Amino acid sequence: MGVIDLLVTIVVVTILVTIVLAVVTYVAYKLRLAREPSDPGSSEDGLRYFVRYAPGGRTHDTGTVAEGHATEA
Repeated sequence: MGVIDLLVTIVVVTILVTIVLAVVTYVAYKLRLAREPSDPGSSEDGLRYFVRYAPGGRTHDTGTVAEGHATEA
């Protein structure tokens, strides 16, 4: 196997791997879009994944004192 054949093989394999990764990425993107909820604004305060944490019992924006663990809803 000459140098030219080796370089051609490397280029062809690189192109095929790139195409396969592009297809896998597209499928993962479509699956992610399908998992999203239809109404993202259903939360009452706009915080969907995070809970406000007030260290040392400081007050929230609403004026209430924070009690309990930070991840409790």
